[in-house]
Amino acid sequence: MSIDNASNYDTERQHYDTIIVGGGASGCVLAARLSEDPTRRVLLLESGGADTDPAILAPHGLFALQSEAFNWSDLTVPQEKVGGRRVLVSSGHVLGGGGTINYLAWFRGVPLDYDGWVKRGMTGWGWDDVLSLFRRAEDNELGASTLHGTGGPMPITTPPDTNPLSLAFITAGVEEGLELNRDFNGARRDGVGLLYSNVRNGERVSAARGYLHPVLHRTGLTVLTGATVRRVVIHSHAVTGVEYTDADGRRKIAQSPTVVVCAGGLRTPHLLMLSGIGPADELAAQGIDVVTDLPGVGQNLHDHPIVSVGWPVTRGETWADATSPENSERYATSRRGPLASIGQAAAFLRCGPDAPAPDVQLTPMLMDFTTMSLSGFSCIVTLLMSGSRGSVRLRPNDPHAAPLVDPAYLTGEADAPRLIAGIRRALDIGSTPSMRAFLGPENLPKAEWDDDRMLSYVQENLGSMNHPVGTCRSGIDDASVVDPELRVHGIQGLHIADTSIMPDIVRGNTHATAVMIGERAADLIG
Repeated sequence: MSIDNASNYDTERQHYDTIIVGGGASGCVLAARLSEDPTRRVLLLESGGADTDPAILAPHGLFALQSEAFNWSDLTVPQEKVGGRRVLVSSGHVLGGGGTINYLAWFRGVPLDYDGWVKRGMTGWGWDDVLSLFRRAEDNELGASTLHGTGGPMPITTPPDTNPLSLAFITAGVEEGLELNRDFNGARRDGVGLLYSNVRNGERVSAARGYLHPVLHRTGLTVLTGATVRRVVIHSHAVTGVEYTDADGRRKIAQSPTVVVCAGGLRTPHLLMLSGIGPADELAAQGIDVVTDLPGVGQNLHDHPIVSVGWPVTRGETWADATSPENSERYATSRRGPLASIGQAAAFLRCGPDAPAPDVQLTPMLMDFTTMSLSGFSCIVTLLMSGSRGSVRLRPNDPHAAPLVDPAYLTGEADAPRLIAGIRRALDIGSTPSMRAFLGPENLPKAEWDDDRMLSYVQENLGSMNHPVGTCRSGIDDASVVDPELRVHGIQGLHIADTSIMPDIVRGNTHATAVMIGERAADLIG
């Protein structure tokens, strides 16, 4: 069924105070917050399905969520710097968005990230401004403090039972000189420690689960899944609503003086261009009437590129144990235990010269992503601050098809050297006595590889951490798309609230920031 709270849906009167396009993290937060006003009529349109699959709740069920039933599964255009390969970039196509299918990591980034946004023209988005929004969202196991909140919709927890391999990784990081860090969202980001996740009582809590599901009974809130918005309707440079196709393929118009696009780093610029907002020359070439010439729409695309290194496991439980015939039933019914989540620890370190904050993240995983072996162990090396900038463009002769995604990986001068440095640090950790007790030989003979051979490995194996951002960035210059209050330049009543507004990506997984953006948008629009 496409309508999650069908009793609120009025087929005769499709007029709303606010329409939200996209039921990802930011959209779910915004819908829940705006509908707190009982007099406001809010419509949330999500093109994906409802988040009802049982695999969504179980953190260890994430592999089942990577299918196209839940995932846009975009492939980039061929990437010149990685041998012409097309790289998979995943994003959620289901209620809750990426938070429904992701690895559950909750990292805010560092204060420097948000203060940097202010320097780029985003007044009111500095660390001191957004900290209260993070605290409002949280139900943190560490308790309430100046840095953390309790009682919020999003649980922030560490694993109740940690796999011995994850604990060995933390010990090995300390052996390699990293500081033990109890709280990566605390005052200090560098170091190694347990990963914080959005898990409560062994179950995933996405923004849809935390914010939206508890309030679906509100009479002013309508949530439709399977509803694909085809364009934002604009008259005289003012938004009047959206045209969408419902789950049965019927075209409809929903009217509102306020539309907020929350479709993510790839679909938000795509929708704007289909609506006549974007680079005028590109729109005209596609036969799209130009409403507003905004050259920045679709530009500034960047991401967290990753490279994995792996080892076979010679001792201890792996993901193969969870899927073996003798154990599959036990793990299928249990959402707790040392294999409840595939990622349980992390490390943040500085690999670039004079890096002002961590620029590489290491995430150990209880399978080998380099060979896709469930009997292995791997470390994902993530470049946190990439210098590469790409674009999202319309597909020639078929603008309504999936957009052309070009992150321009490794075009940033420092990107490859920092990834190589991060790989070497991961291999050093894997060579410690703590890790050797569990692992066989690594798949990279590091002592024999110079930087040129390591660069080839990066080019052959680079992937995406699935954090595309920046394509409708906020600011006050001619290349920006929205102002600091998230209003699209030149269009009255049109707003954007998702990770596409980031001028620069944050140093860490982007889900927490997407939730914060939803909270901030609720304050600005409400």
